[in-house]
Amino acid sequence: MHGTGKVVQCRRVPVRMTVCWDSVIDKKAYETEIWFSRETWQQMLAAYPDTYRPGKTYYRDNMIIGLAPGGTVRVWLENNGDPVVLQHPARQLTLTGDDMLICKGITKHPNGYVYYGKTPEFIKGKTYPYGEW
Repeated sequence: MHGTGKVVQCRRVPVRMTVCWDSVIDKKAYETEIWFSRETWQQMLAAYPDTYRPGKTYYRDNMIIGLAPGGTVRVWLENNGDPVVLQHPARQLTLTGDDMLICKGITKHPNGYVYYGKTPEFIKGKTYPYGEW
């Protein structure tokens, strides 16, 4: 996975998470609530054989939250250098505009969305979301 992110550390597996985020592509702020499934918890707590270090184990304890234009959200667990493992939340809800409950008024673009740096060239001619979501 590429991109920037924020590292959040905790001692227990997550039950739920609310994410406030901006999409500069469709020029909207979003609020997404994710309730993680038992399957996700089980995968995070299970020890897996480490193919890179025989005799050792590793845990899928790194979560990736993908945020895409149109309010599309996906969750993956890192898989020790192998392809990430797509997760299926028990419940997921994305709101925008006046429907937002927690994230209303929280944006990094209070004066409107403006593209800076390499962004205009990067998005030119692309349709979103792109790739295999």
